[in-house]
Amino acid sequence: QKLALPQDLWRRLMILHSYVIVKRLVKSGDHHTAALMLLRVAKNIQQFPAHVVPILTSAVIECHRSKLSTDAYQYACTLMRPEHRPQVADQYKKKIENIVRKPVTDDSKEASEATSGCMYCGFIILESQLDCPNCKNISPFCVVTGLRMLKDDWTCCPHCNFPARRRAMEEALHNGEHCLMCD
Repeated sequence: QKLALPQDLWRRLMILHSYVIVKRLVKSGDHHTAALMLLRVAKNIQQFPAHVVPILTSAVIECHRSKLSTDAYQYACTLMRPEHRPQVADQYKKKIENIVRKPVTDDSKEASEATSGCMYCGFIILESQLDCPNCKNISPFCVVTGLRMLKDDWTCCPHCNFPARRRAMEEALHNGEHCLMCD
């Protein structure tokens, strides 16, 4: 019907979708993208008040796996606050405590995120960043990866018409996966 979604509804869909695709990304071994999606959700944690501790725990674990040490440290410190600490699962408590005790101080060991040009103005931004600070446009996100769509790597789900990066969609279909928006 080509109706535009209100921006608030679109943002909530994006955050919820980012949370939902993490399990698939981890299963496929893409821990870096899973960490980026969990960071997106963690920045909007107020929308998941009943799931704060499990989401932040997942964010810490995936960030640590992906060498995003600064983010892992930040959310590990949040989890060790008195209001969250009792709810942290015992199997992760020691690991999170160690991250808090031994923060990485060497920035060269920190993983870096890929960048690309905004599809509207060409301004270079992080691939997980949807809002362009230069032109103020909001780029669509990929249904498979949750990352920002690229001008030269574009396709749509044949059923729901949601945008996807061509290579990511082909790989997902090759692995027998289906579009999460359609499920």
